Amino acid sequence: MEAAAEKRLRLLNADYREVAGRGPQTFYCPILYRDEEAELCRAHIVNESFPESDRKWTIQRADVDSWFGSMFEADFVKLKYREKLKVLDVLADPELTRQLRPKFTLDGEEVEHYAVTGPVPDRFSPVLVDHESEPIELVLKVPPEELLKGERKQWDVAFEQDLRLPALVSLLKSAHLTLFHLVGYRYALSAGGRFLGRKVLGDFFDRTVELSRSDALLEARNHFKEFRNLVRPIVPPTTDLAGTVTDGLFHLCRYSGGWAKAVFVRTGEHLHTVLVPVLDNGETAARFMAFLDQSSVTFEARPARYMGDHWEVSPTSWEFEWPRANFERT
Repeated sequence: MEAAAEKRLRLLNADYREVAGRGPQTFYCPILYRDEEAELCRAHIVNESFPESDRKWTIQRADVDSWFGSMFEADFVKLKYREKLKVLDVLADPELTRQLRPKFTLDGEEVEHYAVTGPVPDRFSPVLVDHESEPIELVLKVPPEELLKGERKQWDVAFEQDLRLPALVSLLKSAHLTLFHLVGYRYALSAGGRFLGRKVLGDFFDRTVELSRSDALLEARNHFKEFRNLVRPIVPPTTDLAGTVTDGLFHLCRYSGGWAKAVFVRTGEHLHTVLVPVLDNGETAARFMAFLDQSSVTFEARPARYMGDHWEVSPTSWEFEWPRANFERT
């Protein structure tokens, strides 16, 4: 490991010894909650593919970080293209076409297509799409005579991505690592940290890491549906919040006591809120578990900031409206 990573590992191990009262053998993973021999890496708290995102990082197991990265974050980072690209620009770029998979439809029915690379079979139709840089040569998998039928005229081309599941998992992981970066094992070994780190993320990894991608994603939809109320986008995204990992600012959600921390995660131009549970006693735990089952709720929250060794909570409170989550297939 490079010097900066080795230094960070020493600090984390010292922090673990102070909190847990014993030293780790190598590194106590805040997602798997195990201390065992494993390759370690620098894990970005916010995926570095997002432009102008915070570049802070922490130590993480390489197998865990790369698995969540390939399974969920590789799709989640497509959010950076939202409202930024025109469909013809996607068609003109082979890499964007591979990532975003634009679709042609004829009278509402999808028609497969591919870029021209050689002779076109007679059963398919070559087309030339006008583009400002240069024409785009494509092949539609539809017979030429089908294109000439007068009664079928409605052509559409678009790219759509359902990023709800990748966003949910990626933002839960980012919020967990945000608090681990700021507070260390005092957060990770707390009841709330164990809930998000182990129950939500770690248990799922252990159960699905050996599965095929399709089977793991199917299991993910069932597993993470229970936690769909923990993440919401902030629309429109305010520029007043840099993201909790950057400025230490979050909101403490209150009932009679603090039952969750609202952690802010900025991904380029987009801003998200993730509720991380505070399970300090039976009352706050019951409030949090009741929240998981609610479809829509309003609650009080107070701005707070982590000051390096303590929390400062503002006496001013805000009222949050937390809308219903739509996690069903459309």
